[in-house]
Amino acid sequence: MPFLFEKKEHNKDAHKYIEITGFEGTAGDLVVPAQIEGLPVEVIGNHSFSGRQDLKSVTLPETIKTLYGFAFHNCRNLKKISLFDSIDDYYDGVCRQCDSLSEIDITINRSWFEVIRNFLADNDRTLHFTVRVSQGSADYVTSSLTFPEYVYDFNENTMARTIQFSIAGSGMFYRECVDRRSINYREYDKLFEKAKIDGGSISEDIAVGRLLYPVELDDRYRLMYEEYVAGSGLSILKRYIEGAKDDPASAVNMIRELLRYSGEKELISRGAIDEAISCSVELGLTEVTAILMESGSGAGSEKSVAMRFEF
Repeated sequence: MPFLFEKKEHNKDAHKYIEITGFEGTAGDLVVPAQIEGLPVEVIGNHSFSGRQDLKSVTLPETIKTLYGFAFHNCRNLKKISLFDSIDDYYDGVCRQCDSLSEIDITINRSWFEVIRNFLADNDRTLHFTVRVSQGSADYVTSSLTFPEYVYDFNENTMARTIQFSIAGSGMFYRECVDRRSINYREYDKLFEKAKIDGGSISEDIAVGRLLYPVELDDRYRLMYEEYVAGSGLSILKRYIEGAKDDPASAVNMIRELLRYSGEKELISRGAIDEAISCSVELGLTEVTAILMESGSGAGSEKSVAMRFEF
């Protein structure tokens, strides 16, 4: 067993459990077991994985109840964490200075959203959440939410002998949409005008996520997102095509879902699809090219026909 751990006894009910304290060998895509030596794994200890540059992703079981301070601190290549809403105690700095962390995949089985708030408070960078909320039995409702980054800007007024600060970026406002028991989707959608000021991939990801996973999405906001994505279709496709070099499965899925979308507006124009095909062919992405060509097969343009023949 490559995990380093300690057997502990709970000070309230005296039940025994495991606290993870480290890992021997190369971590890579780390999957923490639910049990070790017949005892539930409930705690990730202080600095257990701090500074591990080999750590790329972490999957935690539903038995985990406590993430102690700086558990994954300074893991600069850590990109994704998957876990449940079983976390009762989240201590300071769990994912601090994890510069590559961008994806949090969380399953909500007990209507406890506090762990989302904790991650957002611990990290001021842009974070993408896939949130699966239990509806009873085996049913789940999935939402895809992007929380933009923000920065504190400090300015010293020497004449007044004061420090003035401001918040740049829409991320702080978006973080206020999550409380312990729920996500306020209406407030989240209202903030899109602020996100558009941040611009680029952030606003694109917010819009795409809400359209493809429209949990509690009001029609007026759906139309707003559709209009935005329709105007940024080529930019969005090009980003997914570039991403396919590192994560082909995810990119292919996102492109396929975008092209299948059915709404008031056509999200991706024929012209955007044709240009995306050219980019995909140039990069040698066979599966992506096939999906794009299939979608654009009804376009009737000479360019589209030529590209299919060349492929």
